[in-house]
This record gives sequence, structure tokens and C-alpha cells, in this order.
Amino acid sequence: ASARARLGLPADAFVVAGLGRFVPVKGFDLLVAALPRLVAAVPSARLVLVGDGPERMALEAQAVALGVRGRLLVTGAMPDIAVCLAAADALAAPSRNEGMGRALVEAMALGLPVVASEVGGIPAVVADGETGWLVPPGEVDALASALIELGRDEALRVKLGAAGAARAEAFSTGVAHAAMRAIYDELAREKGLA
Repeated sequence: ASARARLGLPADAFVVAGLGRFVPVKGFDLLVAALPRLVAAVPSARLVLVGDGPERMALEAQAVALGVRGRLLVTGAMPDIAVCLAAADALAAPSRNEGMGRALVEAMALGLPVVASEVGGIPAVVADGETGWLVPPGEVDALASALIELGRDEALRVKLGAAGAARAEAFSTGVAHAAMRAIYDELAREKGLA
């Protein structure tokens, strides 16, 4: 069966995936908050959150309160996140802070466009306007607008996804180490340690 069928998702849906631990820093509450606007603009939209954590029940309750619980699938921790990524049209990473964002590279390698917060090491991974969109952290409207644009334009998704797949190839271990080193150097400067 297809990845979508395995997850119980409609074949024609616009599927946005979010991966990670359900903790405030990951910003999944922002993604749920953006869901009503996304569904209003792209009626087939679905949000799949892959992971678990202390905020799981709060995220589900938030979706109920916003009237979009039927558009949210929370899978819990999954050993095979490739199934979820294969079912998705885009990956959203609305983190309030983030290091390298390994899930971003994994999604890009599979040809998924990415909408992510412009924080930490994410701009080293996601090329804004080329492999996806960078949005200001905490900005629900910007997050929703970027997802709506992807949801309405399949050709754009394909173009950004192809560029992302090419860029992900560049993230060999050496490139990843260099990016991590740059992040550590920047943090050290901010803390006055360098």
C-alpha cells in the first residue's frame, strides 16, 4: 500500500509533515495554529505530526479548540519516519531554536520543499526561495502563508523539492561538520567565549 494509505490519508490531500519531539522549542503549537488558515485556503490540507513528547495532548486539544482536529494526524514515535516523509508534500519546521535540523536534510533529500524558522543552523540548510521558505520564528501568519503558497502550487513544490534534493547531497559529513562548527563559533562569540 502507498505511504498515504498506510497512514489513512487521502491520496489527493496536501500533506504537511512535522517531525520531532513535542516540546515548546520545536514550535508545533505554531503549526497547529496555522492549520485553520491553511485548510481555509487549501481544503485538502492535512498536518501529520510524527513524534511524541509532553505537549502531545496540548497539541491535540489545541486542534480541537481550533476546529481542525480532523485535519491533524499525530502518529506518535515511529521507527520508520521515511513512511511519513513519503506521504508528505512538504515539511514544516517551525522551531523557536534549532541546531542543524537533520530532519530538514532528510526531507530535502527526498525532494520535499521545506518551510522552516529562520533560527540557529536552519538557514545553513534551507536556501530561502530556492529549496523552501524561511519564516520569522513565532510568526504564525508567515508560516501559514508559506504553506498556503506550497499547497496551491504543485509546480513550485516540485521545483523547490528538486533544488532541495540537490542541496541535500552537499550535506556530506564534511559539510555538516563545517556548518556545526560555524554554529558553535557563533554561539561562542555570542556568549563572549571566543
